[in-house]
Amino acid sequence: MTLHPLDAAGAVGDPSAYLERYARESMTTRMERSMLHDLEYGESPAEKLDFFPAGGGSPLAIFFHGGYWRRMDKSDFSFIAQGFVPLGISVASVNYGLAPQTKLADMVAQARRAVKWCRNNHDRLEIDPARISVFGHSAGGHLAAMAAVDVPVHAVATISGLHDLQPVRNSFANAWLNLDERSASQLSPTSHAPTRRFRLYATAGEKESDAFKDQGRAIVDAWSKFGVKADYEDSAGDDHFTICFRLLNPNDQLTQKIAEIVR
Repeated sequence: MTLHPLDAAGAVGDPSAYLERYARESMTTRMERSMLHDLEYGESPAEKLDFFPAGGGSPLAIFFHGGYWRRMDKSDFSFIAQGFVPLGISVASVNYGLAPQTKLADMVAQARRAVKWCRNNHDRLEIDPARISVFGHSAGGHLAAMAAVDVPVHAVATISGLHDLQPVRNSFANAWLNLDERSASQLSPTSHAPTRRFRLYATAGEKESDAFKDQGRAIVDAWSKFGVKADYEDSAGDDHFTICFRLLNPNDQLTQKIAEIVR
């Protein structure tokens, strides 16, 4: 059986060891770092976020997790705070409804709601409302970019993100997304002009398929036409899962690159 180029899990054989480390590092993070747990940014049960403060007046990086829009949880990615909080950047890790129970359009609305909630509650969170950025991994990269289409943000970073959903519509993932050609276009960040000019950084693992790398290049090409200062680069030596481990280290090149644009 031929492996689909967007099958990130299949490309590594068995991702369970990676996912177990995500959970383990995240548990350690929640034990070691100050946080506000399960803050409600909307009315549905899924609309909650965890907040890791970096100090008064800090910039905020809002993270959307991956899982092909149908699995994983914010608690699996608490570890990202280990890279950014020591750099003076507060972090919010966001949950959203998952497919197939939640439609992709509703997930996008939830992502936008999360960003707006953080801005409206900047005094409570002690963050700088002018420096609220979004980033995400895989499906979370898509949600971060779609949030930035509608809601003003300071910067966007997308890690192995999915931005043109036409190839996704023609893949195995449409079994739970149920996209047609029109909805795939409407829900693709590459089909929209962002609300404002900001910094965009896109990356994918060097060991990932060309299909994932093309997704990163596509958002850079699309948004550069609207005056967005955008860059794409491969993350050396990484696959779809190891790339996230870089965010554990404040001194890692990827962590530093994201920190540079969200400050």
